[in-house]
Amino acid sequence: MGGGTVRALLAGLALLACGAARADFNAALADYKAGRFESARSQFAAMAGLGDCSSQFNLGMMAWQGQGGPKDAGMALGWLQVAAGNGCQALVGGRIAALNGALTREEERTAAAIVAQYGHAALRAQGLVEPQLDCRERTPAAAVQAPVAEYPHLDRLKRRNALVIGALTVGVDGRARDPEILLSAPDGAFAAAAVEAWLNSRFAPAARNGLPLESRLQVRLPFTIEGGEALWSSGTFKEARAAAEAGEPGAGYLVGLAATADPQPGITPARGAELLLLAARDGNADAQYWLGSQQRNVRACHPGISGAAWLRHAAAGGHPAAQLILAADLLSGSPTDAQVHEARSLLERAAAADSYYVRKHVVALLAASPLAALRDPQTAQQVAGKLATGDIQSDPQMFEALAAANAANGDFAGAVAQQQLALRKARDLAWDTRAMEERLAAYRGGRAWQGDLFASPASP
Repeated sequence: MGGGTVRALLAGLALLACGAARADFNAALADYKAGRFESARSQFAAMAGLGDCSSQFNLGMMAWQGQGGPKDAGMALGWLQVAAGNGCQALVGGRIAALNGALTREEERTAAAIVAQYGHAALRAQGLVEPQLDCRERTPAAAVQAPVAEYPHLDRLKRRNALVIGALTVGVDGRARDPEILLSAPDGAFAAAAVEAWLNSRFAPAARNGLPLESRLQVRLPFTIEGGEALWSSGTFKEARAAAEAGEPGAGYLVGLAATADPQPGITPARGAELLLLAARDGNADAQYWLGSQQRNVRACHPGISGAAWLRHAAAGGHPAAQLILAADLLSGSPTDAQVHEARSLLERAAAADSYYVRKHVVALLAASPLAALRDPQTAQQVAGKLATGDIQSDPQMFEALAAANAANGDFAGAVAQQQLALRKARDLAWDTRAMEERLAAYRGGRAWQGDLFASPASP
């Protein structure tokens, strides 16, 4: 097998991995046992590319036995070597020794190419195995003042306890901006109250070498009412925990994320991160997004690892926030026409999301981007309509996005009204409002404003 054929095989496996972004190990195993080898191979390939050594082992054995394709000793050896290096040495046993020395040069090149692309060192360099999620050189942001969140009235009557986990940008001024909900349990009824509490909190900003830094911070807010059922002792959570330990990816994300933020589940944060990694390898797009965004938050401490690998898989699996981030990456610097086209395609897919955070950013980009080829005032207005009717009404940036959408569509009276509302809310939060006032002046003058709508204020 020549070098071109090797590359073609590896490219084919990469395509299988992208196409099976929601692969599930148990489902793949069921397909294998039922003789549906092509489907099993596709799903194993998706998980193998994310570092799952059991899937890598299965690909090796399938290649050895000619299941789902012709027998290929080179591919068998490559995948078995990769599986052994990524933690499945006991599973591989003596099979590598049985193949070594019996391969042609072409088969040896095939095996070497697989190891080069999927071996431990290669996957670690992408942050797919042993992901680094901390930044020891940086002091993280921390809350120094937080108001008591207002308990939703209807839920006070139901006497339910709840937990909301989110992410915030904490500026060098210690103000919180750009809230994102990652989890609201037992349902979404508590999200708006959590966002309002976080925006009214004050933080000590992250610091490195004594200098304050803007950073993204994961935050949690428990809602506890006397006499209410303890969230983590409820039957629902107990079922989720059992499912997570059994390898169900959706439950793994729920329980893993809760454990990284809240000590109540009785699971250590380290075990929570492990559950998230397992769920991500099984194709859970939420877990993939979490890993990618966490890596992105600490990339200054881990050069070369940006979280892009996880984010690409999450985006392929339909995660709108991952699609949003990849679009923003494409638009950074001086994008080519092809990059703008790809970014717009990602944003159009993300626009269908019911995520408040994603809708807000999609509106801002499609309404106010300085790139004419990206702007889409009609879609921005449609998404803005959904954004305006949501439960979250405390974020000044939301009203800025609504104002930009109105202005992009020539409704300057509406833009002025929304921008004035954004300013009032921002002043209540003690934000730096100079850039917001410039946008208001533009709308009053009958001009649409274009640029980075949510750019952070300059350092004080």
